[in-house]
Amino acid sequence: MSFATEQVALLQDAYRKVVSGQAVRLGERQLTRADANWISTELDKWMRRANAEQAASAGGTAGVAIADFSGCGR
Repeated sequence: MSFATEQVALLQDAYRKVVSGQAVRLGERQLTRADANWISTELDKWMRRANAEQAASAGGTAGVAIADFSGCGR
């Protein structure tokens, strides 16, 4: 499990707890429902990193598509 994947799991758990009204300690920071937007933003960032790592380990590139127009006949 990569660091990005661990962060995703940690932030998902924190988000679930905060939305249900619990307070969560993340490092030295105490998170409450008021921090749900920050958690969501961080979660998006770490999910992009984890997805990029997963795509790279599968031999692909994250978020890149190359068009091939060689069969157009022009």
